[in-house]
Amino acid sequence: MLTGGCGNSSKSSAAGEVKIGVILPLTGSEAMFGTMEKNSFQLAYDELKAAGKTSVGGKEIKLMFEDDQSKQDVAKSAAEKLINQDKVAMLSGGYSSSCTKVIAGSAQTMGVPFLVVTGSADDITKQGWQWVFRGAAAPASKYTEALWDMMDKVIKPKTAAIIYENTDFGTSSAKAFRTACQKKGINIVFDQSYESGAIDFKPMLANMGKSNPDIVFAVSYVMDAAMIVKQMKELNLNTKLFIGGGAGYTMPEFKENAGNASDYVASTTLWIPNVKWPGAKDYFTKYKEKYNKEPDYHGAQAYATMYVIADAMQRAKELTPAGIQKSLKETDLMTIMGPIKFEDWDGYTNQDKPNTYVVQWLKGNLQVIWPQDVSTAKYVFPVPKWNER
Repeated sequence: MLTGGCGNSSKSSAAGEVKIGVILPLTGSEAMFGTMEKNSFQLAYDELKAAGKTSVGGKEIKLMFEDDQSKQDVAKSAAEKLINQDKVAMLSGGYSSSCTKVIAGSAQTMGVPFLVVTGSADDITKQGWQWVFRGAAAPASKYTEALWDMMDKVIKPKTAAIIYENTDFGTSSAKAFRTACQKKGINIVFDQSYESGAIDFKPMLANMGKSNPDIVFAVSYVMDAAMIVKQMKELNLNTKLFIGGGAGYTMPEFKENAGNASDYVASTTLWIPNVKWPGAKDYFTKYKEKYNKEPDYHGAQAYATMYVIADAMQRAKELTPAGIQKSLKETDLMTIMGPIKFEDWDGYTNQDKPNTYVVQWLKGNLQVIWPQDVSTAKYVFPVPKWNER
């Protein structure tokens, strides 16, 4: 008999289902990300179903979505409900790092596999947890690998400012950037966190402007990201390059909310539609046609994750927690995010090694500017001053 989750349920078996719990922010401040990821899960699921790959041993894989509302206590309750009440075979999801951490903690404690979609704080996969896997998502400190190559060859800054939201993701990203600057002899002239969801960034930005940094590195979710660049324009604060640390700076909503203040903003990212990985462009096109919106790397992460789940389920010799855990550990799958393997390296456990890119908003479009062999447009550096645009 195939089992589903911790303790199994005769009701689940009778229903002929293998339940997968997916926890995402479907309401609240991060709902646009959670919705994109839910849509991408569903898009991948529908494709897999059409190919006959959602049936495992005569049982149908069933996705069960739960809304964490971007709140840790709600995320924890959702994980416990899915495991104890719904008897899911495994968990997935996890957008914000704070919610991902509590889901991971519950999964580890209860011995149920958890495949992270987005949560990127380094310590999520640095706990030695054997039940927690992260494939399509990079550790926050690794987001900037392509950026540093470009920094060394093109940007060559002498001074830098760092602004970041005081979340796990923001703190991890800023710490890694700060450490790299110190190693490369780049003088950090401004370094400040802020409360996520703030309305007025002008006092912080005005203080930052006094330091006149060559570059600004900012880690923000989408609404904060848009507000920051708009207020930099209002204050006429110029820098040679403003660089986002992924997250909000790659979203279509960033451009929509920031308007022309988004021009020339660069960002790190984990995926773009024209990457060399098979199916990437098709996913982008299908998503846009179905949902009338352009997905970014967050959606690609969820889409790839669904394929990893289906692959692991097909290979698992038994759908017990230990059987699924073993199957995930043996994953070697090409996805639209690139090849995914769960490896132990640099203190990480069950962590895929990521691919990274640098993008820049040019004439209203997000273009790949680095690495050069996959670029879609020539980078603009240094960027024009506000009064010269």
